[in-house]
Amino acid sequence: MENLEGRRVLVSGGTAGIGYATAERLAASGASVFVIGTNAARVEAARSKLGILGAVCDVRDAEACAKVAEQAAQTMGGIDALVNCAGVGTIASFADMTPEDWRNMIDTNVTGTFNACKAALPWLKKSPRPDIVNLGSRAGRYAFAGGTGYCASKFAIQGFSEALFLDLSEFGVGVSLVAPGTVATGFAGVEAEPWHLRPEDVAEAILHCLTSHRGANLNWIELRPSRRTFEEPG
Repeated sequence: MENLEGRRVLVSGGTAGIGYATAERLAASGASVFVIGTNAARVEAARSKLGILGAVCDVRDAEACAKVAEQAAQTMGGIDALVNCAGVGTIASFADMTPEDWRNMIDTNVTGTFNACKAALPWLKKSPRPDIVNLGSRAGRYAFAGGTGYCASKFAIQGFSEALFLDLSEFGVGVSLVAPGTVATGFAGVEAEPWHLRPEDVAEAILHCLTSHRGANLNWIELRPSRRTFEEPG
């Protein structure tokens, strides 16, 4: 098992789906993990079940992000890595999409990622091995019908992450984008299928970003479902 002993990681959207699987995987690898989410009951459930730290925070609120980053840093003694998993999605044709749908995806997926990165940066700059991992999507490069809002948000995260790496290289901050295909989480109302990626698959890729040799920044990792169904042994 790859070792994150001593690393302090802040995970947004860490109470469900990919974020929860990531928090679980990183904690199992020895990291101190602090999750944030908008649902107080889910935050408490993640804290209790995984033995980690957490707080309620809406990433759309820049001030709230700044406060929770300081709370996480004070509680853990610093922040070595930020993993941005908070995200929402509405799949609908452009004719049916509402301005509220659009704002919710852009404000959460794009502005929320900006807010979390901005809030964590002062602490990351103090770390001997600072990393940011943003959760993108294959929809950030390959558009699909019904995805005008969601694809726009993930295309934005693609560009944001690539430019962020260049901006933060002077501070030694690694920036990676993990872009999965369809994951079996029920996200955006998509019913899980046997061939879908598992949240644990994405968590493993995120772990790899945090443990790779510092001399090689993993700018983009794309995960594609294999469309194979495997029988579990036993």
